[in-house]
Amino acid sequence: MGMAKACCSCCCCVLVMVAFAGLMVLAVKNACVVPFITTVDEASLARMSLAAPVTAGHNGSTATPSSLSYDLALVVALRWYYRRAVGFSSAAPLEAELRFLGRPLGRRARLGGAEQAAATGYLSEMVYRLAFGPGVNATTTLALGPGEAAAFAAESAAGVFKLELVIAGEFESTVLSRSRWCGVRVTCPLRLSVSTPSVAAAVAPAPPFASVECKS
Repeated sequence: MGMAKACCSCCCCVLVMVAFAGLMVLAVKNACVVPFITTVDEASLARMSLAAPVTAGHNGSTATPSSLSYDLALVVALRWYYRRAVGFSSAAPLEAELRFLGRPLGRRARLGGAEQAAATGYLSEMVYRLAFGPGVNATTTLALGPGEAAAFAAESAAGVFKLELVIAGEFESTVLSRSRWCGVRVTCPLRLSVSTPSVAAAVAPAPPFASVECKS
């Protein structure tokens, strides 16, 4: 009797473990796995200036809002480890959007035409160069509120600007031979100093940029 009871308990444990393993496999197959890590490896801010709004009329009404000019170059890398069970592909390039004070600056840029496609052992990477500035988004007109204008003035005085690079899009994820389309959205926080400050501005040279890992 005792042996039968022990065998029954053992069989129940095995069935529970098999059922749990089956549920885990189904969960993995249906999960959106982002197999790559996104980093900003280089960044250079050559210009970041805000022109005061132009007023018109005797009542001091604003005719045109503030105008923000900037010149930024970035190197963005996607890295992943090759695994037979996990893969991904993208039907359209991911898009990158530059933000200041949480607001988009100009048009989005596409991560297309990788400059470098390298593979070292199991590690692969694609590297993209992005430009936000002359000929692309040289000037963006922004109507800054008092708080935003004060924040810009404080960052300008400190010589460090807080920007965000938001990368978003869709890719096809393949896990254990099962494919599905998944959305991805990561934010890369950037703290940048103007690399070519004017002689009149007593701003220290920009420190070397440290690679930033983007977070979802």
